[in-house]
Amino acid sequence: MQPTNRKSDSKNGQVKIEFTDKLITSWGGTAAIISRFLNKIKFKNVVEDCLPVKETSNNSTGEYSKVISLFISVLNGGFRFSHINYFDINSTVFRKCFNVSRFPKSSTGLTRYFNKYNKQSINEKLLSGIGLFFLPTLLKATGIAEDSLRFDSTVITRYGTQDGAKRGYNPQKKGRPSNQPQIAFLGSGYTVNFWNRSGNTSSSNGIIGFFHQTLLFIPWLKITRVLADSGYYNREFLEVLESQKMEYIISAPLYSNLQKLIYQHETWETVAPGIEVSDFDFMHSAESWKGNRRYVIVRQEIEKRPKASGKQLRLFEETEYGVSYRHSLLVTNNTKDSPYDIWNYYKPRANDEKIIDNLKDGFGLSAFNLDNFWATEAVLMTICLILHNLITYLIQHVIAEVGKNHKLRTIRMKYLIIPGQLGKNGRDYVLRLGISDPKRKSKFLQLIEKIELIFLNFNCNAVENSRQEIPA
Repeated sequence: MQPTNRKSDSKNGQVKIEFTDKLITSWGGTAAIISRFLNKIKFKNVVEDCLPVKETSNNSTGEYSKVISLFISVLNGGFRFSHINYFDINSTVFRKCFNVSRFPKSSTGLTRYFNKYNKQSINEKLLSGIGLFFLPTLLKATGIAEDSLRFDSTVITRYGTQDGAKRGYNPQKKGRPSNQPQIAFLGSGYTVNFWNRSGNTSSSNGIIGFFHQTLLFIPWLKITRVLADSGYYNREFLEVLESQKMEYIISAPLYSNLQKLIYQHETWETVAPGIEVSDFDFMHSAESWKGNRRYVIVRQEIEKRPKASGKQLRLFEETEYGVSYRHSLLVTNNTKDSPYDIWNYYKPRANDEKIIDNLKDGFGLSAFNLDNFWATEAVLMTICLILHNLITYLIQHVIAEVGKNHKLRTIRMKYLIIPGQLGKNGRDYVLRLGISDPKRKSKFLQLIEKIELIFLNFNCNAVENSRQEIPA
């Protein structure tokens, strides 16, 4: 130890500052919980089976250590590849707990590896491995037999000249280049598909191929309904859903012809103070839009519900009606249930925005990027489809706090940021965690016990080794 030898410390009654070489970490929870969880489920099999780029050099630390170091950095709050340098990932604590002989010495070890994902064909193999090995094993272990399928896109602002960083729709940073990834969700909170896209892409671009590919990843799952926002109000997409006999509820844009119909509509049902619902049949005048479809309207009185969602009718913004109500419009092929039921089916889709916020704010989805477009997609795909789903499983089946849907930032503060010291008890290594509160200590011990009891196991022998590649 090296004392500071500052006289002012003792003179002013302050605690002296010294340094120690003992095996101490600020991330004892990460080392204890996440390492046990990944070892229990045989996560190394996931990396070996899903990641197509293999490292065979004797000097390489291996792809498993690269993925684990990325996960440790993200879970501990890292938002850049360079942040790996601040978590002392190569310390004996992490190497022993995660059973990795050697981690990358710096962020360049990570970037060099992911830069090898420089072609679309390589990413197709990565997505194929995730979709046909990782996702089925994980989701079947959850016991989910049926669920809703949701589609959404998000804008990720870029501040450089990376491939695919184009100017397009960007409400937060207008005029800035961006990417606009497309993500498929289940109502249970799991992400089941991910495509990175250029910033000048429309929301529904490629949705039909994306939809068919997503179904290939979850063929055993009964889809109760498909939900999406107005960016997916697309005739071809609606026709595909109808041909598949899938129920859908999709938000519809308030085009001028639809605004006129809403303004003239007279029959409304009050379902709560300031909330009324109704429906009507409508067919666009363009010949390509064949047949009537059912539209459900929800209008909310602004005076009674000042925080109501929806939009005002811009065509009638100078009328009393125009300033009094906000409207939401949904198109659906469900002709049996009431307008109020249709609205209730759609409302949980708002959770998708929370998942996206968690991915961007907690998992660093909006920050990790490389110059090559496909390399960036590989990193984001790994975070979104593997790490996010593993943490979702951990929250739902291990932490399992009823009525709480924790974001990663909350999990980090409650369970990962815990001081720990690695020591020995005889020949065995022991990680001693700095928890003094009895209730918190009891909760932590319960988590360790639950991890040992989970049934999720990525055993390569449990799945078919021969898999056809899924086209993008």
